[in-house]
Amino acid sequence: MINTEAIREFQAKERKSRSNLKKCLASALSADLNRLLQEELEADVSLCAVGSSTSSTPLLVHRAVLLARAPHILRMGAHPDPKTIQLNNYDSTELKQLIRRMYTADQRMGLAGEGIPE
Repeated sequence: MINTEAIREFQAKERKSRSNLKKCLASALSADLNRLLQEELEADVSLCAVGSSTSSTPLLVHRAVLLARAPHILRMGAHPDPKTIQLNNYDSTELKQLIRRMYTADQRMGLAGEGIPE
């Protein structure tokens, strides 16, 4: 007969294994999404920083990532061209950092904590 101590030990090992698996999968997904961003594979939206002191090169991103991680960006005002989104009050460095976090952070981005206007 299996004693309760052995069961607890097994359950602790199982929890640790599950946690390690989640971390491994999250890391792999983050790396894959970062690769998509870097290589601009199948990118279908251009984000432009408007109002910065330097001219901003549009950043190519994926609508699916925006929908999953920062849907408020897609809702920011009416865009005459849905493939180009202009973001006010961002410089190109801030926009690049925002995009990188969208693709590699392990949580969905919220409005309040990210300094993103509604």
